[in-house]
Amino acid sequence: MTAPRDRQAVDAVEKLATALSVAVRVEPELIRAVRLELFPRLGVETESDLWFSGLVRSQGPTGLVFDTAERHRLQRRLARWVRQRQHPDAPVHALWRIIQHVHADLSPALLLEEQVTWLAVAGRSGEIDAALAPVLKSITQQNRDGIGQWLATAWDRLPQAVRDSSTGWQLAQAARPRFPARRFPYGVERAPLPARRLGDLTRVLDDILITVRRDGDELEIDGRPVHPGSATEPTPDSYALPVPDTAPRVLTLLAGGPRDREEDLSVPVAWQIRVHVGAGPVLLRSARGQVYRLPERVAPGRGASPAGRFLGISVARYDHEALPPLDHSPDLCREVGAAFGDTYAKEYLADPSRAAVTERLARLSERGHDGPLVVYVRGYALRGPGGPHLAFRDSDPERPQTLLTGEDLFRLATASGADQVLVLLDTVRTPGSGDKWGYPPLAMELSTASWTGQISVLVPHDAGWDRLFGSWLVRLLRSGPDTGPQGWGWSPRDRFITGGELMRAVALDWPGEYPSTPRNFATGVPRDLLPNPRYALRDFPDDLNPADFGEAYAQEAAAFLGEVIRDGAGVPEDRERAVSNMLLLGPDRGVEAAVALTDLAERFTAARHRTDAVAAYQEAIDLLRPLAGQRPDSARPALGAALYGLAGLLCDAYRWTEARPFAEEAVALRRRLAATRPEQRPRLAESLHLWSLVLRGTGLHQPALEAAVEAADLFSRLTADDPEAHRPALAVCLSSLANRYGEAGLPEHALTVAVQAEVIRRAQAESDPQARADLARSLHVRWYWERSLRHTATAHTTITECVGIRRELAAQHPEVHRPKYAESLNCLAVSLADLGLIDRAMVPAREAVSLYRELVAAGAVDLRRPLARTQRNLALWLGTLGRPAEAVSAAAEAVSHYRELEAEQKGLHRADLADALEMWSWALDLLGEGRPRAIDAARQAVALHRELFAAEPEKYRRALARSVNTLSVRLDAIGRAQEAARLRAEVRDLVSGALPPF
Repeated sequence: MTAPRDRQAVDAVEKLATALSVAVRVEPELIRAVRLELFPRLGVETESDLWFSGLVRSQGPTGLVFDTAERHRLQRRLARWVRQRQHPDAPVHALWRIIQHVHADLSPALLLEEQVTWLAVAGRSGEIDAALAPVLKSITQQNRDGIGQWLATAWDRLPQAVRDSSTGWQLAQAARPRFPARRFPYGVERAPLPARRLGDLTRVLDDILITVRRDGDELEIDGRPVHPGSATEPTPDSYALPVPDTAPRVLTLLAGGPRDREEDLSVPVAWQIRVHVGAGPVLLRSARGQVYRLPERVAPGRGASPAGRFLGISVARYDHEALPPLDHSPDLCREVGAAFGDTYAKEYLADPSRAAVTERLARLSERGHDGPLVVYVRGYALRGPGGPHLAFRDSDPERPQTLLTGEDLFRLATASGADQVLVLLDTVRTPGSGDKWGYPPLAMELSTASWTGQISVLVPHDAGWDRLFGSWLVRLLRSGPDTGPQGWGWSPRDRFITGGELMRAVALDWPGEYPSTPRNFATGVPRDLLPNPRYALRDFPDDLNPADFGEAYAQEAAAFLGEVIRDGAGVPEDRERAVSNMLLLGPDRGVEAAVALTDLAERFTAARHRTDAVAAYQEAIDLLRPLAGQRPDSARPALGAALYGLAGLLCDAYRWTEARPFAEEAVALRRRLAATRPEQRPRLAESLHLWSLVLRGTGLHQPALEAAVEAADLFSRLTADDPEAHRPALAVCLSSLANRYGEAGLPEHALTVAVQAEVIRRAQAESDPQARADLARSLHVRWYWERSLRHTATAHTTITECVGIRRELAAQHPEVHRPKYAESLNCLAVSLADLGLIDRAMVPAREAVSLYRELVAAGAVDLRRPLARTQRNLALWLGTLGRPAEAVSAAAEAVSHYRELEAEQKGLHRADLADALEMWSWALDLLGEGRPRAIDAARQAVALHRELFAAEPEKYRRALARSVNTLSVRLDAIGRAQEAARLRAEVRDLVSGALPPF
């Protein structure tokens, strides 16, 4: 029902830059050659404009280089150009020949880069692997280091299709050591190719050890390399597997147990994955072909969130006079405990003795615990043999037995039986003890926990730093780190943070160089430790401004929130919360939220969830209206799109009256935008086209014609400027204009315009086979007006061609084209009946009914109306051929469908139901045995026509007269002449115009 949304107009510089985006370096001679060959109407000033445009990162005497992000955007646009201009004579296909000629002397590496870039934008992805194969051979078999260096510098410039190719992935593995730290591009969570296809690549890769842990029916694989000396003994359910050093790591889970086939696994370098493997042993194969067997082990199940324990130990007062009070310690301890969230059961020991601490830790081991345990110690540490010793209330610096080493406390904590253990030592040096000592590295064995970690800090007393770590840790746990690479931990996409991610954040985010930098120790496979404060679906704390996280986080959070909003299968409450949090990120994010809601509405529309789609469009409109004044540049175009989408959706459901205010507002808004922003002119044209449909649906045929004429005129002017971009929309608009002319009583004009639309579509179909569906649509419109003008033979030729096209399309893509094929079959049957070939019309009519029935039974309820219309036609022809019983059955089924439709949308299908009842009455009368039922059906038809006549007298006067006359004939046939005579008198008054509406 709605015109397609064309892409925005592309200015001259954008056009020229799009064509040149294949080249790595763009010289003046290349710019000149491309402009003259592809864009001869562009002036020479376009070259200068391009040279100094914002698309360029750098320029010099020999040429310019595009900004990498802009170049990728231009390449995506070029790819669309190539797809839309598939005819081999299209100028864009000469582009690669021009670049090859100008760059004939370019280095082989750069020429290869341009070649694979052209293959990517030309949609020839299948040829990329073959083009890159010699490079992979040079690296793996000839050890050509220069090629690897080139790949490391060129990687960001390559299109995504090249980076996603199998050979591209393999090349990246070989060149990975040359990539800058933390910038290696493969954080993907799917294997680009199976492990068995790494082939010769394993020759140039070293092996690393990764941790594999069996957890009941799940397998947990950590992609981070394990240092061989990090743990003397792994836990019984943890294993260190050697694999080639690829990113991501690739393994194959072999068939066995509940698995009936192999499964290729991809493990990001800095993450863990969990795979359901079921009971029984597990077989894993590395890329080198080595197979490892993991025996069955049943482990306790893990909850969906960290139901952990927090033990806070704070010492503020000491019995020994050499240890001054630390009065803030208890409060700081409780702040740290609170920052771990509500999923932790909290317990605090304030000013405990050494015995109380050891006794409390010993009691933890008496009962098992599946969740994490966090122990936070705040107090003094004294210098002693082997490292710092923790002091408690009754500790004496002169008596070691009253102290506890940090390593001993760590051992007591790990013996608690918890699933994972984190010890936080926030300690202070005693006055006068110097600053040349601290916590040594731990050499701990991995105990019962799957993961153990310790973060230790030792700062001077009363020097301004003794509260720093605790306060900073609270801020970290509540709002996340200020620094660190995007995409790992603390991301708005993650509900929970692991211990490993917490330790990395401490290492990267610790604010500056202080007398004591936190020392981290960890071993094992970390799991969920604490709720992520940045999780985008959580309500942001009242005292927290999300913008304080920085623009990078705001963009990432907004991107994720947009995905949540667009998720048609998501929970409505989650979407509402996501919209609310998006607004907290700033007014511009409100526009993004509305755009995401508009996308969601389009997804709901495609899935036929119209009620949900209407609600999403309305929510987007409500968001954008107040923003239109604050952010006019971004909010007004988005508001226009939402208004247009909602109006189009309501039109598709024939809810013309409801659609009218939204369509009218869309036209007015886009008319104002188009006055100053030329790129909005196509949007105005599509809105005018929709406005004509709305006006027609509400019975205003002359205003509908005027709107359609304006839309067609605007699309014609746009097509003159850019034929390839706007010609398809012009054809749609012309087909609609043809119908508006016909409805205004100008069928000759309608046919002329319909032929114009067909000419455009036929030219498109010759160069682009995908446009044949549009050609069939134009042929259908042309047939209708040829038939209206009684050009019966010509109309039959037209609809025959239309059926042939749609039959082929339905065979290729039945899920898309079968409804239109059924529609054309019904029209072909009508055309054959017009020629007097009713017996031949029965064949396509029955096929159409069969197709419609299958589609309706499969859930396409919108096709009940064309099914009922086809059955009504079938009933007429069956009756004409002397088969009244079959005619009665077909007409009754048509009536049944129309009754359902009228019950669902009161008044919308009343006229069709009345016509179907008349057809049923006629068929029953032919049957002879059903005359009382025929009279009853005729009475129902008259009652419906009376209602229609009362609402629109001139439109339904003749229909009511016909219906009343039919009833009088039925009554005459059974001898009720007096009643029939009264009805005939009513018919005379209706025809003469003397009878007013009831």
